[in-house]
Amino acid sequence: MHAVNALRALLLVPLLVLLAACAANTARTTAAPDPSTDAAVDADAVSPEAGYSPKDPWERFNRGMFAVNDTLDRIVLRPVAKTYATLAPRPVRTGVSNFFTNLQQPITSLNLLLQGHPGQAGSALGRFVLNAFLGLGGVLDPASDVGIPLRDRGFGQTLAQWGWRDSRYLVLPLFGPSTLRDGIGKGVNSSVSPVTWLARREGAEISILYGLDARASVLPFESMMQDAPDRYLMIRDAYLQRRRCQIVDCSGELPDYLLPDYEFEIPDFESLRN
Repeated sequence: MHAVNALRALLLVPLLVLLAACAANTARTTAAPDPSTDAAVDADAVSPEAGYSPKDPWERFNRGMFAVNDTLDRIVLRPVAKTYATLAPRPVRTGVSNFFTNLQQPITSLNLLLQGHPGQAGSALGRFVLNAFLGLGGVLDPASDVGIPLRDRGFGQTLAQWGWRDSRYLVLPLFGPSTLRDGIGKGVNSSVSPVTWLARREGAEISILYGLDARASVLPFESMMQDAPDRYLMIRDAYLQRRRCQIVDCSGELPDYLLPDYEFEIPDFESLRN
């Protein structure tokens, strides 16, 4: 299973940013950060005079990881994802995406419950059950047809609701853009995810298909990166802004292309604040 998880991680580098594959102009010398300092030193207290963003005090390490992830993406992930997107018919790709999206609904339900929203938690669980039984295991999406909204919550958002609002930026090896808080959240989500359970039972094919779907889904966003003078900064800032807007209502602060997709994400900002 460790091999399966490693393969899935390799295939999920760009999913977490939902913008494009990670890329860097040049890699700086990598220096490993000390995670223990996150609790002792507030990210906002880091002096900008040191040359780093207050939210990115580990920028030298992060840029190194950014370059490593980009190399893996260019050599392995992107070519395979483009082949999958070219050869697989659109209905097949849509069905695969629906299937894995539905498998995440129990995680969303659990986190909504931990965040104090039992009604929304029940809705997410009901969506999962309806699609699983009437949607051919989740390949189809009858829940949307009857008006049950699709919500997406992870343990990183739960930690934010519990008080850990600000966390320093961290580029994870293989997994890509994150924060220290969200990295912990990803580990918890993965440990209880139905996708992980299914991969244990059925084998690496599930993780491979999951990764292909994830990487292919961000191919249309790659054009946004072409003219960026510093792709690292663009992805970092976009990730941090978008993540913040999944926790609090900042719709008045962002350009349209960075706003959450209301049709598919249903952010429900008011309930997140309460």
